[in-house]
This record gives sequence, structure tokens and C-alpha cells, in this order.
Amino acid sequence: MSELPFGAAEIVAGAAGAERVLDAGCGSGRLTVAVALGGAAVTGMDTNAAQLEVAAQRGAEAGVALTLLEADFNEALPFADATFDAVVSRLSVMAATDPVATLRELGRVLEPGGRLVTVLWASPAENPWFAAPREAIGVVLGAERAAFARAFGKLGDLEEAAAAHRAAGLVDVDAVLLHGSRSAPDAASYWTELSAENGHFRRVETVLGDDERAALRAELEERFAPYREAGGLTLPRTMVLVTAKR
Repeated sequence: MSELPFGAAEIVAGAAGAERVLDAGCGSGRLTVAVALGGAAVTGMDTNAAQLEVAAQRGAEAGVALTLLEADFNEALPFADATFDAVVSRLSVMAATDPVATLRELGRVLEPGGRLVTVLWASPAENPWFAAPREAIGVVLGAERAAFARAFGKLGDLEEAAAAHRAAGLVDVDAVLLHGSRSAPDAASYWTELSAENGHFRRVETVLGDDERAALRAELEERFAPYREAGGLTLPRTMVLVTAKR
């Protein structure tokens, strides 16, 4: 579980014991495979065909059989009512066009009493690992260059997230914060790491001039000052974990 992305272990635990699980917005399948390794028959759905291919390869390497399909949860799901006894989703519901409608549809494919386990990023203010670099881009390169990932933090308040689930007809709703952190020796090292792994920041990095890069790193050093410790930077990251039932 230590190799899973932040928040995934809690989702796996929340779905433990389920036999038929849907991973909505499964992406490259890291969570999908982890749930399948727990013994469930898992269906993963995503709008990105290339990511689904990665998920299929990941499942094959792990020795688990996955059902993977290209589908959009902004539309009616291609499943009958009560198809699954658990639905999981990591960082996808916040990007839904209408989160309540999406949650309602995810609830529809759950059997009565079935569990829904979702994880969302909390507000940008609680996630300087992401928000501070995006803000620095805005200062150095202009607001237009920082106009990405606008869904980050959507439903990131505990009450807001819980209310959306209840509005979708789900019951026994519980929302809690998950706290973690990322570390790096300094701002320059962190920027290199972040832009290598995250597509939003990678697209910025690939077109930076030397002066822009230096200015961006200087802005990051200033913004990261509150998170500097003797061993380097420790940058908080916070998620909202919501569990509910149909």
C-alpha cells in the first residue's frame, strides 16, 4: 500500500470485502489494481483510452483480471441498476460537470446498502504543494498561464462534499480530512520533480526561457518560506475522504 498514491489506501480499506467494484475515473489503474488484489472483481472506466491501455498493462503485470471500458460519468453509465456493491473514485468527481448528478448516477449502479468511497483534493489553501507553484506561475508568467486545473479543490470543504453526496440521495455520509506532505531539498529541486510528473506543470516548464525559469524558482523560494525546515521543504497536502451508502 505504501506505493499507492495519496488517499488510495483509504479507498481500498473503505471498499474491503466488496465483491463487485466500479472504479469511476480509473486513469492508469493504480487504484483499480489495488482493489482487485484485495479479491474483488473490478471494472474500471475512464474517458482516456490511452490511460485505459496503461491500466490493462498494469493489471496484467499484477496478475489480476480487470474489466476496462471507455465511458464518461457525465452521461448515463452503461450499467444496470445495482450492478456493483461498491463504487470508488479518486480525484474524479471534483471534475464532473455536475457532481451531484454524477454521484446520483454512481449511486444508481450500487446495490441497496452498497458503499461509495470518494477522495477529493481539499482547498488550494490546504495544498501548497500544488497551489504555490500555480500561484508563482501567475505572478511570473501571467494569469493566463496559470489558468489550469480549475477543478482542484472543488467540493474540497467537508460540509460541501458531504452535502453533495446527500443531495445525490446517498445516506450514512461521512467526510474526513486526510493529511500528508511532500518534501524536497529546495524550491528548484521541487519544481524539477513536479514538472516531471505533472502534466500541467510540465507544459509550463517545456516553454520556459532561462530568465523565466530563474524568476519562477525565486518566486517559489519566497512562497515556500513558511514550509522550510532544517532538512528542506515539507509541503502539506490535504484530501477529503467521503464514505456513503446507497
